[in-house]
Amino acid sequence: MYICILNQTTMNKQTSNITHQELISILNEIENPTFVNIVSTTNVKMNKEKTKEGNKEVNPYYNKVVKLRKGNFLIGSDYEKRVQKNDKLEGGEGNFQSQESNVGTHISKCVLFNERLNKYYLSHEKFPQVKPTNEFFFEGNTIDKMIFDKWLSDNQSYQNQPQEKKVEWTTLTIENIREISLNGTHYIID
Repeated sequence: MYICILNQTTMNKQTSNITHQELISILNEIENPTFVNIVSTTNVKMNKEKTKEGNKEVNPYYNKVVKLRKGNFLIGSDYEKRVQKNDKLEGGEGNFQSQESNVGTHISKCVLFNERLNKYYLSHEKFPQVKPTNEFFFEGNTIDKMIFDKWLSDNQSYQNQPQEKKVEWTTLTIENIREISLNGTHYIID
């Protein structure tokens, strides 16, 4: 189902096919904030038998919808410092302290590892003014989000941050990354 997506900007870059393990090694070397372009596929998180409104209704799309996401993100920065900076810019004290990640343990600036699940995750920031594009697939065909929207699980709203301009931090299972452009190279993950 996944189709390689190469746009105009990636045509000028060096392209390299790598494995997920090689990608983890590359990401572990990131020491400074770095902008990347990522193409990923994930199963859409939905409720199985209950709508957002709380009505009991079997979801025929449960565990069958895949999201193809393309976007620009920031990796390698410090979440706590980013929140503190935004808080200070808004006149706050900038004394925010983050909690320990419930996804996994940081093994580098942007890679986490969950020992119990034996999975690696990419920690990254997304920006509301540069939203990623999403396309949804059901049984290999595109599907409009509105069709299954009533079963979608609620997303994080970053309520623990004191400032108005939230730092939208998230993680992505590294196995779900299909392509990544980083430091002038476009990687296609096999």
